[in-house]
Amino acid sequence: MKSLKKYFHHPSNSTDYRMSFRQIYQQITKPTIHFVHCIEFRNQGDMNCCPYFYFKDYFNRYPCFIHNIWDINQNVIHCQDIVIIGGGGMLDCLDKFQDVINKLTYTCQNCISWGLGHNQHDARTIYWPIDYSRFKLLSVRDYNHHNQPYCPDVSCLMKGLENTYPIKREIGLISHQDFPIDLPFENITHQEPIDTILTFIGNSDIIITNTYHCAYWAMCMNKKVILYQPFSTKFHHFKHQPVIYSGDLENDIAAAYQYPHFLSECRQLNYSFFEHVKNIIEEQHHVNQQQNTGI
Repeated sequence: MKSLKKYFHHPSNSTDYRMSFRQIYQQITKPTIHFVHCIEFRNQGDMNCCPYFYFKDYFNRYPCFIHNIWDINQNVIHCQDIVIIGGGGMLDCLDKFQDVINKLTYTCQNCISWGLGHNQHDARTIYWPIDYSRFKLLSVRDYNHHNQPYCPDVSCLMKGLENTYPIKREIGLISHQDFPIDLPFENITHQEPIDTILTFIGNSDIIITNTYHCAYWAMCMNKKVILYQPFSTKFHHFKHQPVIYSGDLENDIAAAYQYPHFLSECRQLNYSFFEHVKNIIEEQHHVNQQQNTGI
């Protein structure tokens, strides 16, 4: 890299100049971080599963971009950048997603899967496998899935999950916007504002749902969960598998469990994964500095 000294005015105090140059040098050698997830405004799970939202204080020390997997500008992503893909069910979901993820791992040497989920819908065939060996760091939200490292969805870090709510109903129903549930209980969809969803879960003793994230959040909030007609492989690999609706709701509720330590466990796993991510970012920063010692 060419010398940048000509771009600076020399203050009268040479120490101030050296400090100013050092600060600029630190900035220009920082790696750019790209966050890739599915930005779907009708789905609060997709909208709240990006790791950037929960570690802003750290990530904002670096240049950051958030990309929608549906429309990525690959031209702004470079080999020595950091690409963090996740969360959400983007694995085995669509061939388009498979292709985008593979291209990212071949473009960038520092691709990280943070709690991505396998999500093959019953009526879909996926033709393009993902080369997982290309990831610098890999985790999936699916427990005990082909020996892939487990890290639950990062949305467990939402503050609202730890709030205390008064119970207003025994059973609450939350449906996917594309798959309505026909049961006679008070209900909402996962298109509602996130605070509305968390309050609804908190106000209910039992949650019936066919959305991944609402089942996950309900378990994080120590609720009994009944899965209604699961339509994808994403429902097969919760660490604690919810009861699937059988038509006999009374028996289903009796068979369901609560997991009072699940929230703290999920959070700890994400904090631990974050430390590994930090190491990769800071290692790349150090490499950039070593490569640009001629500044």
